[in-house]
Amino acid sequence: MPQGKNLVGAFHQPSLVLIDPNTLSTLPPRYFSDGMGEAIKYGCIKSRALFDLIDKEDIHQNLEDMIYRCVDIKREIVERDEFDTGERMILNFGHTFGHALEKLYGFGKLSHGEAVGIGMVMMAKCGEGAGITKCGTADKIVAALKKYHLPVTDDMAMEKILAATALDKKRSGGMISVIMLKKIGDGFVDQIYRDRFAELTGVL
Repeated sequence: MPQGKNLVGAFHQPSLVLIDPNTLSTLPPRYFSDGMGEAIKYGCIKSRALFDLIDKEDIHQNLEDMIYRCVDIKREIVERDEFDTGERMILNFGHTFGHALEKLYGFGKLSHGEAVGIGMVMMAKCGEGAGITKCGTADKIVAALKKYHLPVTDDMAMEKILAATALDKKRSGGMISVIMLKKIGDGFVDQIYRDRFAELTGVL
């Protein structure tokens, strides 16, 4: 929608999911990189081992292992929070800023994985600045993203990005649920006031 992503919809569990890793070889490189942005996210929020696999190994030799781990992490979280009211929000690490960037560029300039990657770096830097996230975490995410040719910064003004988060699906009244990291592999969801969120971004 013009107002943003994931604002309309319903929950309906699939009867069957098929994953054929061989289809990835048919995609242009940018789309493969796009998917790696989401895979890096899973490592950030729940598994340092997965993050290290992606960051340090030849992922083309470990595709099935990586896909299995990502799916398993999501399965565990969704089973505990099917309707996205609590823990499942952790799957949106990087998406608050990422969706805002997609919206600001009219869903054209940045792919989803590219925007989420930038959003993860931004949120990690916010966390480091607030003393919540272990120092050096953002640099580790940057290195992993660059390995897969994903952007790590954007020139859009932070004030515009923050304003574009006003319709984020994780917002409720004057509060917003933010997904942050204590360190790689250790993510959490926190509800904070939007003014505090603005402070974390450096706007206030």
